[in-house]
Amino acid sequence: MKIQRTLPPTAAPIPLKHLLRAPIGLFSGVKYRDQLKEDLKDRFSAHAVFLLSSGKAALTLILKALAAGSRRRRVVIPAYTCFSVPSAIVKAGLEVVLCDVDPETLDFKFDELESLVDDDVLCVLSTHLFGLTADVARTKGLCGDHGIVVVEDAAQAMGAQSGLDQAGTMGDVAFFSLGRGKNLTSGTGGIILSFSSAITELMETEYRQVPEPPVRDTIFNWIETALMKVFIHPGLYWFPTGLPFLGLGETKFYTDFPIFRMDELRACLLQDWSDRLDQTNRARRATAHRLMEDLGLGRWDVRTSAISESAYLRLPLLMRDRSAKESACKRSREVGAGISPNYPTTVQNIPQLADRIAVRPVPG
Repeated sequence: MKIQRTLPPTAAPIPLKHLLRAPIGLFSGVKYRDQLKEDLKDRFSAHAVFLLSSGKAALTLILKALAAGSRRRRVVIPAYTCFSVPSAIVKAGLEVVLCDVDPETLDFKFDELESLVDDDVLCVLSTHLFGLTADVARTKGLCGDHGIVVVEDAAQAMGAQSGLDQAGTMGDVAFFSLGRGKNLTSGTGGIILSFSSAITELMETEYRQVPEPPVRDTIFNWIETALMKVFIHPGLYWFPTGLPFLGLGETKFYTDFPIFRMDELRACLLQDWSDRLDQTNRARRATAHRLMEDLGLGRWDVRTSAISESAYLRLPLLMRDRSAKESACKRSREVGAGISPNYPTTVQNIPQLADRIAVRPVPG
């Protein structure tokens, strides 16, 4: 453990006043969840909003709802994405199908996606990886003739824009994550936006079966969020990053995660969320553009998908080879620069998926 100024790879600020008021808010009689849902419907023009305990829980519920209304069982996802995505697919009892990605955009290789979509595919996840906006319209164009639902994975892109469209509003149904390292946080949490009356009806059926979280989970989340508030500061982040058992920054495949409704305390933490989100994303964009200029990439370099309204949960750099990446990450650890290696492998190399997924070449 090295005591030094250490930058966290990503952080979502949470105002101290909201953190302190949240427990009191539980007894105020104010329905924070109801207000949050109305605010979300208003900002994103959604048909319906559902609040869950995590982004994984939100995606799982979407998949269960879609599967309940269809005989189809295949879910197409990018071959390089967060391990929470295949975790949710397996938990929902569905089949993971991989599509390679373009390493310069991190979006689908669309010629390959076109060959994968057929009448056995339930849905395709269009993913705004690291907050960089994906071409959801192109994905919908390929899926439309087959009656395939486009699920917009905006877990890392809340507040991003693609032209005039907000991330999370371009698919048939979408979800956000409110985890500790996301654009907006309540410690943990997930949001589902539905833009179809048919999907809303399926979602409502599934949502009625989702229980409220145990009180201990609510309290534990608040304690973790308070600790995050303290230790996310660069002057203190050396402490949690020096404790390997915390697993900070790790991405893991597991299916035993709980699915609960979002509690009132989490919703209370999200007061003034819209203004906070916009302020944070403006700072992210400004920092990303400055870093690109400092690295000699150019502010609008297409290789970085530098669309001016991306959310930049991360600023991804494509290194020349693995050793160059490992060298950069090693140097970052030495000086506390906050550079992280991101996902360690493609989805098909996750050991737990060895007997569940068709192996295919994914060079991108």
